[in-house]
Amino acid sequence: MGVADDVRAVWGVEALRGLWEKAREALESPKPPATFRLELPDDEARRLVGEVYGRPMWGQGTRISVSKLDSAVRGSRFGLELAEVLEILHGRPVGQRESGSADEQQDPTVETLRSALAERGLADADWAAPWMQWIHQYGRVAADELPTIARRAAGVLSALALDRAPETWISRGELAARVGGAHQLDNGTTLSRVVLKAAALAHGVESPGNERERRALWERCGVTLDAVSATVLCWALPLAGSDDWSRSVRQRFAIGLPAHLTHLDLRTAPARLVEPGTAVAVCENPRVLESAAEERIEHPVVCLSGHPTTVALTLLDRLVADGATLHHHGDFDWAGVGITRSLWEHHGVRPWRMSAGDYREALDRAAADRTDLPNLVGAPVGTPWDPALAELMSTAARAVEEEVVLPALLADLRAGLTAAGT
Repeated sequence: MGVADDVRAVWGVEALRGLWEKAREALESPKPPATFRLELPDDEARRLVGEVYGRPMWGQGTRISVSKLDSAVRGSRFGLELAEVLEILHGRPVGQRESGSADEQQDPTVETLRSALAERGLADADWAAPWMQWIHQYGRVAADELPTIARRAAGVLSALALDRAPETWISRGELAARVGGAHQLDNGTTLSRVVLKAAALAHGVESPGNERERRALWERCGVTLDAVSATVLCWALPLAGSDDWSRSVRQRFAIGLPAHLTHLDLRTAPARLVEPGTAVAVCENPRVLESAAEERIEHPVVCLSGHPTTVALTLLDRLVADGATLHHHGDFDWAGVGITRSLWEHHGVRPWRMSAGDYREALDRAAADRTDLPNLVGAPVGTPWDPALAELMSTAARAVEEEVVLPALLADLRAGLTAAGT
């Protein structure tokens, strides 16, 4: 079968019909919306839409980002644009929108936004068009405020990590001060709302709906909200300093307690944290660190608790600068291997038990123990340190969380990780 036949066989099913019809309606609209509402009438629809879109679905309905849906289908094994998928499934191309495009070009709101983005070299970014359309339709920006908001938003967006992992971080207050005042980006401000919408579109995620999601999106863009609330969980770091700060953290480890380090901690810490050659385990799930602390395993562990925060990345970069060797293990799902890949590419972290052989061993162990493994959902992520891993995960289509392989990880920690590996 060709690609078109494969697309029809996999995606041309009744449970996905509503998704594709709504997507076509959005693309063919004279003024295409940034998102659309999709009803999810049953478990099958929730499961299949979640697999296509790249996140679990709950409830009777959800909002779908057109740009994220396009990115998801592009990242699938078919590698097609959303419009190409719709043409295959419906037997006709997506309608052209010349009249809509002309209207958009003439609309003063869009023109004001486009001009502000162009001054910062952002007008041709993938997220720019849906962002401008969203502001035009839903942004609730008063006409007299629009030029100022557009200029300030473009200034903020030019400083964010929108197409890459952040390499440096800036506080939200400092960033806001650059464009007009330290509180311009506080929660609830118009500027904060429109900037976060652009960030969500750029990173292919849903617009944040609560404080936790807003914090995560800011940090994904390289912005810290403050110096004390975000933490990174640590155990048994062999701090080299003889200062009061180092002694106080070591004291927690001595009585069997992990440490939650903040940005303020890292600012107060001595220039060197550990000696060169120190091997540090980096995990995703706090259960790994908790188990190491409960057993008083003396091997240092840093826990990311999911997607790494800015303070976690700052700590990892400082440890690498000190000459430490970092070994990362995460969940065998697309989010987990995505974190491993980012750390491997940008922060000098080595994958730890994250090979195709380790994944196969985990699957076999789960089968022998009759452990149910969740379905693997989302767009596949390449694993350049071991390309066979991504291939095997796509074939097996099962996620393996860290707790499933916890005994093997603890055995490695007892034995000791080294610069050469486990």
